[in-house]
Amino acid sequence: MEKYTDLEQAVRDPLLAVITEDIATQRDLNRVFVKYKVLPRGQRRYSDYYSNEFLGHSVPEMYYLVKHKLGAENSLLEDWQQQNEKYVVSEPDLYYREDSFNSGDTNICFILGHSGSGKSMMAQTLVGEDIDHIELDDLLLTKDHFTMDALKDYSDILCSFFAGEGAKYYIGLGERDSIPKEEYEDRVFIDFVKYAMDYAKQHRDKKYIIEGIWLYLYFDDPSLFDDYAVFIKGTSFLKSKIRAMKREKQRDKEELENRKQMFGREVRNYLLDEDKIDVYREYFGSRPGTIFRSEANLEAEKTEEMLDSINKCFVHDDADGIRAIMKEAETSTVLTAFNKMRVFNEGQAALFDLRIEFPGREKSPV
Repeated sequence: MEKYTDLEQAVRDPLLAVITEDIATQRDLNRVFVKYKVLPRGQRRYSDYYSNEFLGHSVPEMYYLVKHKLGAENSLLEDWQQQNEKYVVSEPDLYYREDSFNSGDTNICFILGHSGSGKSMMAQTLVGEDIDHIELDDLLLTKDHFTMDALKDYSDILCSFFAGEGAKYYIGLGERDSIPKEEYEDRVFIDFVKYAMDYAKQHRDKKYIIEGIWLYLYFDDPSLFDDYAVFIKGTSFLKSKIRAMKREKQRDKEELENRKQMFGREVRNYLLDEDKIDVYREYFGSRPGTIFRSEANLEAEKTEEMLDSINKCFVHDDADGIRAIMKEAETSTVLTAFNKMRVFNEGQAALFDLRIEFPGREKSPV
């Protein structure tokens, strides 16, 4: 396939599908993205390569950027520049009472942010050998995922909650329809957070981290958390959404579909969530003891860099370069086993694709 030196050449190539900000309607956007999805994998690599080369984003990322741009314009909301600032550009991460938590003076920390924003990675930076880390998603349909014995090993505070005050919430999918929403979904998070606050006061020998989108969805008044450590991920709505989609592909499909059906609010209300998070950011941003740090996720950045480099090597018929990237990933001290496997599998697929002849590209010896 011919190598292009500018974006217009790539856009005009009928064998590629590249999304630009010049697309004016949702129909045209969908048409190009559907074309991208049905392209042979090798041609998708070329499309992503040129999209990254000239626009700084892969084709799927450009799809969500342009989709939300068009949505903002069609809804007569703020102009795109303002939308870009709020929903696309990440803000610094916020840390309220971090030193107090690390020293043990405060033994409970609440972490807020969009789904996919990196809340769990933020939790891993906290100091302490004995930390009970709770993801609020685990309060949903808990019986389907944990026996009471398994809960004892997983989390002291969750086990205590479901064995006592929260026993009525220990249910599975089969029992969900028999309980009114206002008695389950609208109460379980509120009751657990209040329980956790009291529990932590009575168990000062341990630290507790509680994270999840449900904090800002069910607690409108951030002052409730004044006496505790509060961290807020500044990762933008768009970046979080892309991460969440990549992560969800790896999860059990049946479990994911069940949770989406029962608790689809997370996906539907992303833009509304941004406003709720802003209330917390504004409140804690002006509190004494709050510091800000730019997001730094070396592993995520390194993984994406390697995946982009594989596409670049593919476009330039550089099989040795792909193998070198796979070797680098294998020996990396930055990547987890999961991301090492992602890079390895993508490299293997790219080497296979180099052997495939498709329109516009000669088959390469590998």
